[in-house]
Amino acid sequence: MRRYETTVIAHPSLSQEERQPFFDKLTKLLSDGKGLLIKFDEWGQKRLAYEIRKQARGYYVFLEFGGDGTLVKELERNIRLDDRALKYMTICTAQEVDEEKVKAEIEASKQQEEAQSDLIQEESLSESNSETLAEETPEPASGQDDVSGSNEKEGDTNGSV
Repeated sequence: MRRYETTVIAHPSLSQEERQPFFDKLTKLLSDGKGLLIKFDEWGQKRLAYEIRKQARGYYVFLEFGGDGTLVKELERNIRLDDRALKYMTICTAQEVDEEKVKAEIEASKQQEEAQSDLIQEESLSESNSETLAEETPEPASGQDDVSGSNEKEGDTNGSV
């Protein structure tokens, strides 16, 4: 088994509903061809260095997978026949890959993604809690001046070069 990376540039005018079947088709080809999808990453819409089929922008997708040469030929044939793809490129990153190591890497990346999503959820909860606390704290009366604020203003005007 070899390891490959494929970058596909999809037509920029496609909506998410129109792009998703195309991406599902690519991932299905990999699984049907006895390949292992290691990573599927949507980079989003970016400006192209030069126009391709009169398009200045494109929607980038990155696929990292393991498989053999026939799988790559079939994947590229399907991309070439599909009008939703502007351009693609496949490179071989490793000649011989142990299938068990690849599967372990896939599991590790899934666990890492889950941990990151949990961390993001915890951060959003802590931010919402701090906003609630800020709303509950009383503000100084209108007759009282905030001493720290006046010191900061003096510090900003003095000594800045």
